[in-house]
Amino acid sequence: MNIIDCHLHLYDEKLVNDLDAVIKEACSNNVRYLVNNSDSFSSFDKVLNIKKNYPSTCFSTLGIHPEYALEDDSYFNRSFKYIEDNIDKIVAIGEIGLDYHYSKEDNVVRRQKEAFISQLKIAKKFSLPVVIHARDSLNDVYKILKEEKIKKAYLHCYSGSLQQIKEFIKLSDNYRFGVGGVITFKNARVLKDIVKEIDLKYFLSETDAPYLAPTPFRGERNKPSYLPLIIKEIADIKGMDEDKTAEILFNNGVSFYGIQI
Repeated sequence: MNIIDCHLHLYDEKLVNDLDAVIKEACSNNVRYLVNNSDSFSSFDKVLNIKKNYPSTCFSTLGIHPEYALEDDSYFNRSFKYIEDNIDKIVAIGEIGLDYHYSKEDNVVRRQKEAFISQLKIAKKFSLPVVIHARDSLNDVYKILKEEKIKKAYLHCYSGSLQQIKEFIKLSDNYRFGVGGVITFKNARVLKDIVKEIDLKYFLSETDAPYLAPTPFRGERNKPSYLPLIIKEIADIKGMDEDKTAEILFNNGVSFYGIQI
């Protein structure tokens, strides 16, 4: 069995202090590849350095998370230049997107949209996929992806409805949707129904570590070594063999990111 964690944050202080042990434990649980997603300019060097230290296991994305949308223009200019200067070292632009959970003030929304669209344009310029954070903002994310004609996108930790996921798939057959620890929660009825209904080819396995640990570790530090628990839940929902489920999800992730096996 080979497994890929398509979205996590290895540079986070909850993981980085024992990173070698975290990665070794992941590998011992059949997690072959880890895609390390940045969130801010301060994380960029950390992400690329982890790739240097674990070149056969870790892959990198660069992008500015919407929580940093109120940073000044110089911050974004510096960030975008860094991304373009290191474009050959990454497999996607991300984690980018919109987050209206804490604020829907006009200025916050406007700045988030500006940063999101600017980074989508970088992705198009270099023909890279995008990794999207969408919290309480799926309708606006949909509109922008449609307007910008984005053909390859990954909505990580998908939290929308069944109808919304169908609308996204209509935009492009190369859209993918992240399923992580939430799928193991008893109250995740909507997500379970979506996983049951939608073809497995549209899903990517992720942890979002160190966040959103699966049951029975809910509320604790999440680690990529917990991915087999997530894959087992997906297999059970789909009524599929666990190894076959892992194989399909692994191939989905490798294909999405263009990782050469």
